[in-house]
Amino acid sequence: MGLTQTRSALEEGSWDLPREGDRRQQQPVAIIRIARLWPGTERTVTPARAVVHADPVHDSLNAFRPEGVVVPIHKSVAVPSHAKNTAAVPRDWTNATAVLKWAGVAVLSASTALAGAWAYQRRNSPPAATGSLTIQTTPPGLEVRIDGRASGVTPVTLALSPASYSVQVGTGPQQRNLDVVVAAGASIIQRLEIAFPPAAAPTLAHGGLRVQTVPSGQSVMVDDVMKGESPVTIDALSPGDHTVVVKGSAGSVRRTVSVKAGETLALVISSTAPAAPAPGWLSVQSPTRLELRQYGKLIGTTDTEQLMLPAGEHDIELVNEAVGYRSTRKVTVAPGKTTTLPVELPFGSLSINAQPWAEVWIGGERVGETPIANLSRRVGSYDVTFRHPELGERRETVLVTLRQPSRLGVDMRAK
Repeated sequence: MGLTQTRSALEEGSWDLPREGDRRQQQPVAIIRIARLWPGTERTVTPARAVVHADPVHDSLNAFRPEGVVVPIHKSVAVPSHAKNTAAVPRDWTNATAVLKWAGVAVLSASTALAGAWAYQRRNSPPAATGSLTIQTTPPGLEVRIDGRASGVTPVTLALSPASYSVQVGTGPQQRNLDVVVAAGASIIQRLEIAFPPAAAPTLAHGGLRVQTVPSGQSVMVDDVMKGESPVTIDALSPGDHTVVVKGSAGSVRRTVSVKAGETLALVISSTAPAAPAPGWLSVQSPTRLELRQYGKLIGTTDTEQLMLPAGEHDIELVNEAVGYRSTRKVTVAPGKTTTLPVELPFGSLSINAQPWAEVWIGGERVGETPIANLSRRVGSYDVTFRHPELGERRETVLVTLRQPSRLGVDMRAK
C-alpha cells in the first residue's frame, strides 16, 4: 500500500488488515531517533527499542512519521515478542560534536567582542601628542623641506610628532639647513634673515629730444639745464618724463615730454607767448552786502553767488561804505573750479531804549528789556522788535557801523 493510500485510509477511518501471508513476510524494523546537533537541544540519543511487528495495524501506523524526521532503517532482526532489548548508540561521537559546536560559538563570540573593543578603543583613544614648528624668514616666500619633503613656503607653521628633523629653508646659495628636535606640546619658532645679493641694475637705453620753435632762436632748457637755442637736438636722455622750458621775447613756455628708450621725440612750439589760463570762479560769503573791487574797479558784489575770474592769484578789495568797512584779501582762483572766500565782519556797538519800557528781539533772538546799552554786534543792518504787554509791538531797523556807536530809541505810547 502506498503512502498516499495509507494517509487516505487513516483520514477516512477505514483500514484493511493485511492477510496472513502478508503478516509472515513483514520483518522487524529498528528505529533510532537522533537529537539535533545544536546547543540547547537534547545532547543524548535515546535508542528506540526493537519492535516486533506482531500487530499489522500498529506496525503500519508506526511506519508513518512526521515529515522532516530522518528515520534510518537498519537490517531487520527477528526478535521474540517478549524480548525487550535496547539498541545502544555510541555517546562519544555525540558529545564531541556538541563540544565542538560550543567551542565554535565561544570563539566566534570572543572574536566579535575583541573586534568591537579594538574599534571602540581606536575611535576614542586620544591623538598622539604633537609639537609645532614655525619658520619665519626675511624675505618671506622661501621653500621649506622637512626630511627632504616639501612642506610649504615661509612663513609656515607645522604640526610634527616628537622627533628630530632635518629642515631645509631656501635653495641655492641662500639655502639654510637646520636640525630641529620637536618635543610633545612644545612650540619652536625659527627666524632667519637671508641676504640676497643686490640685483644688477639693467642698462637702460637712451632716447633723444629735438626742439623746434617758431620763430627760431629761442632758448631751450631741459630739466633746468640750458641746452642751447632752437632748433636743438638733445641726445642721451634717460627714458621717462622731462621738463622743457622755451624762453623768448614774448615770454616762456613750459612743456613736459615723455622720452622712450631708442626713440627721438620731436617737440614743436609755434609761439612763446603764454596761453591764456582757463578761468575759475570766486564765491564771497558775507552776512552784509559787500562790493568786490580789483585795482580800484568794481568787479561785482556779494549779491552774486559766483564771480568768474581768470585762474591765478588776485587781490580782492571788500568794501561797504555805509558801515565803514574796507578790507583787501588775496585769493588764488583754480582753473575750472570755484574758490570760496568767507568774510567775518568786525563788531560795532549798539544801545537800545524804549518808553516806558519793552522787551527787545534782534533777528529773532531776545536780548533783554530796555534800556540796553553797548550791545556788541557785527557791522551791518538789523531788524529790531519791541514788545510791551499793554502797548503792543513795534519794529525798527538799525545799522551798526564802525564809525560810531549806534543808538535806537522808541516811544511805545506813540501811535
